[in-house]
Amino acid sequence: MSERIEALAAGWAARDHARALVPEDHAAIDATSAARVLVVTRLLGDGHADLFHACLVLGRLLAEHGGTPTLAAATMDGAIEETGVRGEWLVSARAALAEGYAAARIDKARADAMRAWDFPRCAVPVDKDTMAFVAGPPDDDDDALGEWAARVAVKAVRAKVRRARVSGPEKPRNALVEALDLLGVEILPAPTAGGSSRFRLPWLRRGGG
Repeated sequence: MSERIEALAAGWAARDHARALVPEDHAAIDATSAARVLVVTRLLGDGHADLFHACLVLGRLLAEHGGTPTLAAATMDGAIEETGVRGEWLVSARAALAEGYAAARIDKARADAMRAWDFPRCAVPVDKDTMAFVAGPPDDDDDALGEWAARVAVKAVRAKVRRARVSGPEKPRNALVEALDLLGVEILPAPTAGGSSRFRLPWLRRGGG
């Protein structure tokens, strides 16, 4: 039985290779052989819920390995052609695969957006030991913000930052302030128009005061 399943999975992969448009698709097909074996096993079994989960996993893996949306949309055709299975539930299997693919693409876009705010992109030096930080990552998720803030704080300490001035929306700013403070970085108060001119903009300095 296992040899038959592996042969069917290999035949499915060959069909996908024949349809592949770009090198990334070929790489994604080769990288998902184990997931294909799992999907074929579930296709030939009776557990549709397990099949949908297997398709979800395959969709995520195709996205993570750089497969195109065209490959993700067409890959179940190869599985159906190779195994010969039929049933209305195949519509749900296709949907589960598409859901997994889309979720992985969204996760990657979110991670890329968060990395754009990593240290040192989010900071400018004020003096030898002080940096001004802008906390503006476009994610409102507490866990994602916590991971980002911890990552920025660790890199800042490694860069020998001793004092920090943090600005930005309240939620990410608070997350970064907490992370920096936890690692012993002194948090300076936000500058005000009536405060010290040391950190004020040049045109404010010329205005007197």
